[in-house]
Amino acid sequence: MVLEFVIALLIGAVGLLALSKGSDWLTDSIIPIARHLGTSHTAVGLILVSALVSLPEILVAVIAATLGHPVISIGVVIGSIICNIGLMTGVAAIRKPLRVDRSSIVRDGVFAVVFAVVVMALAYDGMLTRFEGVALFLLFLPYIITVWEDEKLKAPESREKDFQTAMVELNAIGMQFGKLRAGPATFVLGTGLLLLGSHLFSSSLINIAQLSGLSDLLIGLTLGALGPTIPNIAASWSAGTRKMDGVVIGETLGSNIFTLLVTLGVLSIISPLVIAHSWITFDIPAMVFMSFVFLFVMVRKREITRVEGAILLGLYAFILGMQIVKYA
Repeated sequence: MVLEFVIALLIGAVGLLALSKGSDWLTDSIIPIARHLGTSHTAVGLILVSALVSLPEILVAVIAATLGHPVISIGVVIGSIICNIGLMTGVAAIRKPLRVDRSSIVRDGVFAVVFAVVVMALAYDGMLTRFEGVALFLLFLPYIITVWEDEKLKAPESREKDFQTAMVELNAIGMQFGKLRAGPATFVLGTGLLLLGSHLFSSSLINIAQLSGLSDLLIGLTLGALGPTIPNIAASWSAGTRKMDGVVIGETLGSNIFTLLVTLGVLSIISPLVIAHSWITFDIPAMVFMSFVFLFVMVRKREITRVEGAILLGLYAFILGMQIVKYA
């Protein structure tokens, strides 16, 4: 029993490593395309960042669902959003206060809160149907259009800044060792490693849940959400030390929006999701609450201070503790 548990943990660690390295190589292969598009198509870079930052969580959630454990997938979705806000942003703000630009508040911050509320409203009847999954997926289109139109209104200097931020974010995705020259090889290797890593990590989560006797939801909320986020936390910490505050805020908001609409939408399309009453009364409201708090601290002074970073981290720890007590 102990040996099986250790093996499951080792497989999960190998899967997580493959996930991160696959993200790194896949992103490296796409960066030249983003650079070629340049500042005239900064929106493409921003949307690519949202997609690529969220890709490990999407694959882990989808594969867990196809393996017959959709509850783990839901845990990954809810947990990753709370983790992004509380842990990734909170830790970065404690390291150094984060300045917030206006577009992050008016566009991304508001969208993140609205979409979280929409998900809570759709889940209130205890089910996310395929039709509702399609609706969530299609809601990503207004966000893309808003990003695109917002870009057109910006001055060239502002577009240049956004473009450079997007490039930094793309470069920061994944673990940075073992860099290869970007090209078709990195695309193929990255895609293959992502698929292999997500399968290994998802299988490990299922085995850990079965061997430990813990609920699928708790495993998804904790290990499933935290694991793929670790490289992004490291990247955000590094960006914060280099005074690239937009990278930290952008990764958090972009990833949350993509996870809510695309990941949850795809999961619901694959198979309708049954939402337990306890998720409606605690976990989903906790996700919405964290989204509101995050928007509030951004709006208050257009800066996330060390104290506010500590509050975000404390809220994450409190919610995680409540979930462990509730589902262990």
